[in-house]
Amino acid sequence: MHSPPDHAIPSRLLVTLGLAIAAVLSAGCYRAPSEDPPAAAENDSPAATVAVVYPERTALHREVSQPGMIEAFEETPVFAKVAGYVKEGWKDIGDTLHKGETLAELWVPELVDELKEKEAQIDQAEAVISQAREAEKAAEAAYKSAVAQVEVAEANRQMLLAQQKRTRMQYERLERVGSAVLDREQVEEAQLGYETARAGVAEAEAKIKAAQAMRDEARARWRKAVADVRAAETRRRVAERSRDRVKDQVGYMRLTAPYDCVVMRRNVNTGDFVRDATAGGGKPLYVVHRTDLLRIFVQVPETDAGWVHKGARARLRVQVLPGRTFTGQVARTSWSLDPTTRTLRAEIDLPNSDGRLRPGMYAYATLATDLPNVLTLPRSSVITEGDVTRGYQTYCFQVEDGKVHRLPVELGPGDGERVEVLRKQVRAGEPWEPFIGTERIVRGNLSLVRDGQAVVVKD
Repeated sequence: MHSPPDHAIPSRLLVTLGLAIAAVLSAGCYRAPSEDPPAAAENDSPAATVAVVYPERTALHREVSQPGMIEAFEETPVFAKVAGYVKEGWKDIGDTLHKGETLAELWVPELVDELKEKEAQIDQAEAVISQAREAEKAAEAAYKSAVAQVEVAEANRQMLLAQQKRTRMQYERLERVGSAVLDREQVEEAQLGYETARAGVAEAEAKIKAAQAMRDEARARWRKAVADVRAAETRRRVAERSRDRVKDQVGYMRLTAPYDCVVMRRNVNTGDFVRDATAGGGKPLYVVHRTDLLRIFVQVPETDAGWVHKGARARLRVQVLPGRTFTGQVARTSWSLDPTTRTLRAEIDLPNSDGRLRPGMYAYATLATDLPNVLTLPRSSVITEGDVTRGYQTYCFQVEDGKVHRLPVELGPGDGERVEVLRKQVRAGEPWEPFIGTERIVRGNLSLVRDGQAVVVKD
């Protein structure tokens, strides 16, 4: 046998050493279950020392300070109601007017002429009415005369009927006696008297019919006269309404101040032709401001909107009037927030009889309000977590049986130090219930405690 060459010995030695090292490493990485050390017992967290408070009934005071803008209490654009030319004598910007004073006058001659025509029509209608009433009176008198004639004719007929009856009875009595006692001439005379009376009755009845016909005719003329009066009065009323309409238009030729005001803008000059507003008159001829009472507009941020309400006290400072403070109250709010700016619009009415304040000035408003006798906690006793996407949750820690328990709460308004507590939820899923004032609530250092932790209450 030949011995191996010298260069092969190191290779075998290296292989043997490699296998030995692998076996040792494998044995070092493997640990039998019986050799694992016992798990260390978890130590209980040490009890924390906390201070506690109770819900307390207090008055909350809040002040909200925001810049504001002064505006006129009323701002009115003045347009023309009729088209026409501007006459001389118009008012200019800065002029002060009382209610009803003239701002400018328009020249519309056709309206003036039409008004005169309508007045003449009314005068004519009045004359027609006067004639119709005279005719009515005459017709009424004629009717009453005809009625009287009928009554006279009827009375005459009654008299003749009585005479006829008497003569007939006389004739019949003489006729029965006969010629043996009376001569024939007496009988014939009685007969003639009877015939004459009967003819008189017939004539009286004819006169009655004639008088009745005259009466009916007079009554018809009277009724027509009454109808003519009513028709003439109707025409007069129509003419008056037409006259009043034109008169109103003539009144629109004068542009007047709607209230005590100051002219802010003017868009007219002498001789300008202006259109009426209904025809699309464009810009207003004037813009006037009421300045004896001003409005201060304040945009209140969303976080403070719940505090600001009608009647809230207001203090106002104006930059151009240093050292002077004005007081008032919130007169009205928009109630809803502006979706763009997330602010509440509050308005403060402020008298301005001396004219020191002017629309357009900046003001700084401090709005103050109070909530009396509400259940509150210090702000250091509550904490709010979350964000706008996941939502917010407000809670505090209540101490019971030596441990703290996380207590979800609903809050009301608050000031810089305290906040109103409305309701609490003792356990998840259970109904919310009001605070009663005996709850022991942790105050301060809320980040150092957690739900269920044992605590020691310091005195």
